[in-house]
Amino acid sequence: MSSSMSRSLGFALRSASRSAVAGSSKQLLTATAAPASRAMNFSTTRAAFNSASSKKEQDNQASGEAMGATDKSGAADTEALQTQLKEKDAKIKELQEAILYGKADYQNLQRRSKDEKAQAGDFAITRLAKDLTSSIDILGLALRSVPEELRTAPKDLDTKDPRRVVADLYSGVDLTSKSLLDMLRTHGIVQFDPTGEKFDPKEHEALYQAPVPGKEPGTVLECSKLGYKIKDRLLRAAEVGVVQSS
Repeated sequence: MSSSMSRSLGFALRSASRSAVAGSSKQLLTATAAPASRAMNFSTTRAAFNSASSKKEQDNQASGEAMGATDKSGAADTEALQTQLKEKDAKIKELQEAILYGKADYQNLQRRSKDEKAQAGDFAITRLAKDLTSSIDILGLALRSVPEELRTAPKDLDTKDPRRVVADLYSGVDLTSKSLLDMLRTHGIVQFDPTGEKFDPKEHEALYQAPVPGKEPGTVLECSKLGYKIKDRLLRAAEVGVVQSS
């Protein structure tokens, strides 16, 4: 073999060797770069996941804090509303009691005014009633002064007969006395005779005391002047004689 051929063959071998080495290096670099690329992508994905997880945790924490703050705010508002309701209930109760007290006071005022008005009317007639009772007493004396046999007269007597005149006069005075008593009765004034009753110093005025056999001591023996009441109140005490204890 000639030297030129030898040189050509050696050059070809070295070129092939370098090509093979270059191919192997390229494959080796490619094989090495792929895991590195995958590692880089995994690292990037992991970092993104960690960032998302961290952000989610932060969001959850913020939401929890917001919910906690909302719950606290809601609890505070509820407590404030309950306090206001209690205050309003107490105020309503106070106003209701005030209304009841005011109504009771008004009713008492109406009752007192009515009683005072009635009493004023009673007192207004008291003086006149006392004067009328005195007149009735005089009429009573006149009636008692007529003997029993002259209080009535036969109808066939002449109108000018003294017995008929006395009888008619007695009848007229008796009717006048009864008319006055009826008029007093319409105003709540009544007459009472305590003869035979127990002596009551609140309603009776004792003129004398006398021991009387067969009569209970302390009772009214006779009544000189009848008593009068005006609507269950004493207008005039009865003047009486009382049985004295022996």
